[in-house]
Amino acid sequence: MKSTYIILSGTSKAATTSVYNYLADHPSVCPSNIKQTNYFLDSKTQSTLGLHATHTFTEDMNNFENYFSCLESQAFKLEATPDYMYYEESAKRLKAFSTTHNTKLVFILRDPVTRFKSWYNFGKQQGDLPETTSFKDFYEQSKNYKGNSSPSLMAFDTGFYSKYLNKFIQDFPKENLEFFFYEDLISDPSNFIINFSKKIGLDQTFYKQYDFKHYNKTVKTRSKSINTIYNAFRSFYIKYLFKGKVGVKIGQVLKSILSPLYQKINTQKLAPKSIDDTVLQQLEADYKQEKQQISKLLGQTPWN
Repeated sequence: MKSTYIILSGTSKAATTSVYNYLADHPSVCPSNIKQTNYFLDSKTQSTLGLHATHTFTEDMNNFENYFSCLESQAFKLEATPDYMYYEESAKRLKAFSTTHNTKLVFILRDPVTRFKSWYNFGKQQGDLPETTSFKDFYEQSKNYKGNSSPSLMAFDTGFYSKYLNKFIQDFPKENLEFFFYEDLISDPSNFIINFSKKIGLDQTFYKQYDFKHYNKTVKTRSKSINTIYNAFRSFYIKYLFKGKVGVKIGQVLKSILSPLYQKINTQKLAPKSIDDTVLQQLEADYKQEKQQISKLLGQTPWN
């Protein structure tokens, strides 16, 4: 049986972790042993963003299969690296891959204004932004940021989806691309995943009694030091030890123990914060034409 590869390719802060987990639970889906493989990102981009692929990209792309350990009944293979959407080299590599493999590139888009707000909170959670940074300061810093190493500060630019999606729309056959919206997922997860399954060709009856949990919520970090240690350990393990059946198995066991423990000890619910309405109005103005452009590219969106 020839597998169909479902690759969640964008965007960040649009519930790709939740969708990945919903799909990974389906009996016909074989998920990658780590959600975000980064496999199709070039090494320079990985280094710049502080990311790492446990298996190095090769021209024949055969070692991509090292991320999967599937049953014969699993006709779909799944991975999720939202950064693919933003890099031309990734698009080229995915194009080459799709010529020899049944591939569905999936893009989940979110209103760029609410996504920008989410990046503000997530940047603080990850320690990328000082806790004292106001939303107005973040807006100004992100809008003027010209670098390529801080995803938090790149949030303003990466909300202009059309300039990144054009290369996929131009270079890939329509049947290789699927577009969805975060707002549809949040308003009705069951209907979202059933429609998703229909488009992908996945049996949707599995989801009729499914419990749709919310994964990877943005939270407030209690201790930046503990957060730094936890992230450093996680990165070290993924980079150097998360290989082979034994390494993967140990990594999955550690994750099942350490992740809930970390969440319990070092995170708390994010308290609502007042957001400067003037800045929100400016963001709406900044993204007005972009929202119109996405509507032209994809049809009606939930943002209009």
